[in-house]
Amino acid sequence: MKKMICSTLLAASAALAAQGAAVQDKPQDWLSSIKDALIVYESDETLVSKVQFTIRQQFQVAAVQPSGSNGAHLRRGAGPRNQEFRRSWIGANVDFRTGTRFHVWARVGGLPERNTFPNGRNKKNYSYTNLFDIWVKQNISSVKGLSFRVGKLSPLFTTEYIASSSVYPCVDRSVVGGQHGLDSNWGVEAMYEPSKNDKLFLQLLANDRAPTGKNYTHSDAYRDGRGLKGEFGWEDKFYGIVGGQHKFLISEEGYHMVSAQYTHDFDNTYSRNHATDGANCYGINVQDAISLGYEIKQGKWTLTTNLVANFDMRNAEGSHNVGIMFLPVYALTPHVDLVFRYAGVTGDGSCKLGADRYVCTQTPSPTWVDSIHSFYFGADFYASARDKSAAKLMLGAEYLTSRKDGANSYCGWEFTSAIRCNF
Repeated sequence: MKKMICSTLLAASAALAAQGAAVQDKPQDWLSSIKDALIVYESDETLVSKVQFTIRQQFQVAAVQPSGSNGAHLRRGAGPRNQEFRRSWIGANVDFRTGTRFHVWARVGGLPERNTFPNGRNKKNYSYTNLFDIWVKQNISSVKGLSFRVGKLSPLFTTEYIASSSVYPCVDRSVVGGQHGLDSNWGVEAMYEPSKNDKLFLQLLANDRAPTGKNYTHSDAYRDGRGLKGEFGWEDKFYGIVGGQHKFLISEEGYHMVSAQYTHDFDNTYSRNHATDGANCYGINVQDAISLGYEIKQGKWTLTTNLVANFDMRNAEGSHNVGIMFLPVYALTPHVDLVFRYAGVTGDGSCKLGADRYVCTQTPSPTWVDSIHSFYFGADFYASARDKSAAKLMLGAEYLTSRKDGANSYCGWEFTSAIRCNF
């Protein structure tokens, strides 16, 4: 009996030792190594439970190629190619045992790479440094799923802009989402998530105003009109967004999800008759707007749709427009996605062609047209199948057509590629 007990103990000890050795010898992949290295502090016994740095980078290149009757439609002094550091951010999350999180994203924009072409000459984009996000979030322990945020926040409007830039499958968002010129604004947010499948939120936001000498459409406004530098004032911009989403028919193969948001500008500062000259209007760019979204995931397919209606567009020749976006993605392999996107906007004199990042920079086409249609074809290559947002190469080609006053305006291709990482 004694020999049997000893043998059993020895066998158990050997098994535990072998298991421990296997765990110790198991190699850690590169993604886990980077994420672990960004955690600078972690403890369950102190008020501050975790401190973690975050990094987001994106460098992209583009070529604008007008076609057909406007084949010569490049701005005087402009070439077809452009490039820029679309994002160069470093941030941090500090978590507390009280259910509190402090979050900050500091960004360096421009890194003078992107070209603009005012008055027939090449001009490098200004560099700027500011805070894209800086907020404090508090979870309310007495109500499951309820939290509040205050600080500089990203507006949650349109299906495209609710998705983080780290996971969005195209190099840039479409002309439908781009109609609003969204950027982070100061304000407060109430978020209620009673389950992982349901979400309701309310945001009240205001922009910070640039000095009157700055032009809100030009990159030099970045230097003085954003971050903590501008003159903050609710009189320039005060708008609200209310929205929610619901996920249903959930299975191992996928899910369905509906979402909706409504926004209203309370101060009417974007009305053509009430706009403040020189105001740096990084906001919703419209008096009222509604967005409806539907997303389906089934096996290797994901389809995202978005319908947006805008009323009283800022500085537009017309009053309202309607846009629709279809975005199917097919997972060819765990490391490769194929992407297609159709985006269309229609409305007499109220469709913002300037919503396209490079067409508005390099062509003399009018900012406001009657209709826009774009077709994006792309492929994304992921370094990690476990976390696709960590590092990827994105290749895209988009054909865009527009019409104004019954005639073709800008028509042509835009070829873009980007390297994006997010840790």
